[in-house]
Amino acid sequence: MRTDQPSLQSPSEHPDGADVAEHLTPASVPSSSGMTTPVMRQYLEIKERYADCILFFRLGDFYEMFYDDAVVASQILDLTLTARDKNRENPVPLCGVPHHAGKQYLAKLVAAGKKVAICEQIEDAKKTKKMVRRAVTQVVTPGVILDEEQLEPRAGHYLAAVCFGPGEAGVAYVDVSTGEFAGTTVGLADAEEELARIAPAELLIVSPDETLTGERAEKLASRLRIPIGHSKSQPPHVETRELAGLLDAEATPGPLLLSAGAACVRYARATQPTSGLPIFSLRLYQPGDSLVIDETTRTNLELLETLMERKRQGSLIGVLDHTKTAMGGRLLRRWLLAPLLHVSEIRRRQDAVAWAVAHQAARQGARELLAQVYDLERLAGRLGAGVATPRDLWSLGQGLRRLPGLRQLLTAEDGTQTPDLLTLPKDLGHALLAAIEAAIADNPPLLWREGGFIKPGFHAGLDELVELSRGGKAHIQHMEDRERERSGISSLKIRFNKIFGYYIEITRSNLSRVPSDYLRKQTTANAERYVTPELAEYEAKVLGAEERRMELELELFDKLRLELSVHTRQVLELGGRVASLDSLLGLAELAHKSGYSRPEVTDGLVLEIEEGRHPVIEAIAQRGRFVPNDTRLHPDEEQLLILTGPNMAGKSTVMRQVALIVLLAQLGSFVPAKRAVIGIADRICTRVGAADNLSRGDSTFMVEMRETSHILRRATRRSLVILDEIGRGTSTYDGVSIAWAVAEHLHNQVGCRTMFATHYHELAALAQTCPRVRNFSVAVRQRHGEIVFLHKLVEGGASRSFGIEVARLAGLPPSVVQRAKEILADLEDQSQGTPTTSQLPLFSHRAQDTTAPADTTSQTFSIEGAAVLAELAALDCDGLTPRQALDRLASLKSRLAAHT
Repeated sequence: MRTDQPSLQSPSEHPDGADVAEHLTPASVPSSSGMTTPVMRQYLEIKERYADCILFFRLGDFYEMFYDDAVVASQILDLTLTARDKNRENPVPLCGVPHHAGKQYLAKLVAAGKKVAICEQIEDAKKTKKMVRRAVTQVVTPGVILDEEQLEPRAGHYLAAVCFGPGEAGVAYVDVSTGEFAGTTVGLADAEEELARIAPAELLIVSPDETLTGERAEKLASRLRIPIGHSKSQPPHVETRELAGLLDAEATPGPLLLSAGAACVRYARATQPTSGLPIFSLRLYQPGDSLVIDETTRTNLELLETLMERKRQGSLIGVLDHTKTAMGGRLLRRWLLAPLLHVSEIRRRQDAVAWAVAHQAARQGARELLAQVYDLERLAGRLGAGVATPRDLWSLGQGLRRLPGLRQLLTAEDGTQTPDLLTLPKDLGHALLAAIEAAIADNPPLLWREGGFIKPGFHAGLDELVELSRGGKAHIQHMEDRERERSGISSLKIRFNKIFGYYIEITRSNLSRVPSDYLRKQTTANAERYVTPELAEYEAKVLGAEERRMELELELFDKLRLELSVHTRQVLELGGRVASLDSLLGLAELAHKSGYSRPEVTDGLVLEIEEGRHPVIEAIAQRGRFVPNDTRLHPDEEQLLILTGPNMAGKSTVMRQVALIVLLAQLGSFVPAKRAVIGIADRICTRVGAADNLSRGDSTFMVEMRETSHILRRATRRSLVILDEIGRGTSTYDGVSIAWAVAEHLHNQVGCRTMFATHYHELAALAQTCPRVRNFSVAVRQRHGEIVFLHKLVEGGASRSFGIEVARLAGLPPSVVQRAKEILADLEDQSQGTPTTSQLPLFSHRAQDTTAPADTTSQTFSIEGAAVLAELAALDCDGLTPRQALDRLASLKSRLAAHT
């Protein structure tokens, strides 16, 4: 076992060490030259190599912390801070935690962004007269965690690294609990977005000199809100060597990706100085390989958590996830964040879901078995890292035992071919299972270091020690029977207590028959207690058996764990197959229970949804209360839908449900609709709601404009764009102008499928000048002064916003509502001669339409102006007399004058 692990923060001096991010202030530790205590000298030597970590220094039954470590830890853990050598002029700050409770304290420190180096006693204090040797056996950081109690079961836990270069960046990330390791090269503008998608728990910025990345680090820290540190890049040949064996022969990662990947591996490996990690390959990918869903869209569509309460329940994943295993839940989450782009891959998943929907008995039986399968991926990760416990191995065996039955259940009895995604390989880890079942007892104890988990019969020497440590009942009974026969005393008994050990008890009435070789040990009121040389020898043997048993059991387990670790990669692959199967069966269960249908996914651009529903709202609404809607979008015909109508009418719901249906279809799921034709989208962009980000110095309107700018720069003809209330964060004139210009740009320049909800019903006039704009509104009915929301899309724009009615429903005081109505009536009266918000002049410099014939006309017009132009264009000049023509012209001029 190594005891000379180099400093985690000085890779240049220690090339085999890790350049762990130095995002903590190094502890101020005095030089060891002035310390005379051997234990403290040992502490300081180890602390020097792990200066950026809080050192858990094992002393007997406690983990002790000293100096600044003690000060920081006492504050985070709410511990009493005491001192070592209190009589000294400068006493040493000290605090500690019990060894048996170390995990819970460690978890709190890591959650606070700290790194913790665990320094154990690596030899038995009873077997040495010198100072006990100690060494760091593991470093736990926010991004490198193996303890299942600190991990979210249904989400990956990533350490990421980014290396910036001219115009682009290399990004890599690894989950040490499962061995997932992937990387990509992206443009500089996309690096931050890609890191936000990965959502790492810890980030390394790789560069030759950390001063070059200070500004980027501050920006990333502000956005990601995770510990961020620096890693020095190494020469290319060193980084290639560090990734040796992890790259396919054909793989050619660029230098930036190579540096990021090597930094991840170097850092992660240095946290396990006495063992390895289950990292077997680096998967190269491009963000454009899947449907792009940026951070704003993930938030607006509430894919992983609700917008307001930030809870899983009420989000899309909360409705979608019917998996039975944690690894299935993690995979489904990854699918959700990276839906497919290729029709063939989507249909492959759809085939599996369709088969599982049709074979209900097989699906239900398989899901019952899956519920008994533990997390194979993370169990394999712990096995590969050398930290698996006996209970981990037992759980692994329990999961492997279910796989043959699972494969059998998914073999169709009706002769239909089972889709390949629902099949399992022939080798289901039989050798590993046999080895586990031969060695590990059922339900091994959680406190396994006291032993008691090896099966009887696995090792003869251990069986003998177990028998001895349990008091050797059979041996004692045999000795007792023999002594009774020899002495002729039928009431003779061999007993044991913790004070006197083993003894032979003889009642006073039989003292005359006591054999001469018995040695008196104790006298009691009614009997005498004796010992024989044979019994004394046996006692010595028994009393040492317990310690020897525990030692041998731990030795056998360490050897077994090492031997079984060669199966790590196979178990990881099996876990991936089971996770995929679990996810697909879960999607089938959802489709069956919720009445989802299989969408037709095509390479075209037509998007047609018949009776579409919002998957989340439908799930939480009373049965039958959700109103479905039809939607059709086509870049060449009905490209941009303008949705008007009041708040609460359901505009946002309709738009979001379209986006979610597209996302689900490309994930490979069935969708909540009667029928759907989904032309593949390369990106879903949303701009919904209003929020500020004061921590970044952005106002509500600035956030709105940044998000809109991002969409206009990134969207392509194949994208799906969802816009809600563009321009609401500024004055009405500015807002309408911006909304109009954005809509025109999407229509004329981008040409993408767009749904644009707005309270500016003036935008309905776009349909008169943009040929592929269609107006829709959400139906509202008025009865006796009350409004009823019908939640149904109807063709045509809304003429009113019903804002005052909605304000009344929200609970505004009646006096305020009545005054608002009076003011509205005055404004509407004035609108006959004075321009108000309903007759704003909108400036349409009709940009060159890349998808339609060019139109160089530039005009100033309002809604009324557009109507005048339409009427002028429809005039039959040949059928008018000169006088009629002059009268009509004067009338049109007068109407225009009233609105300018």
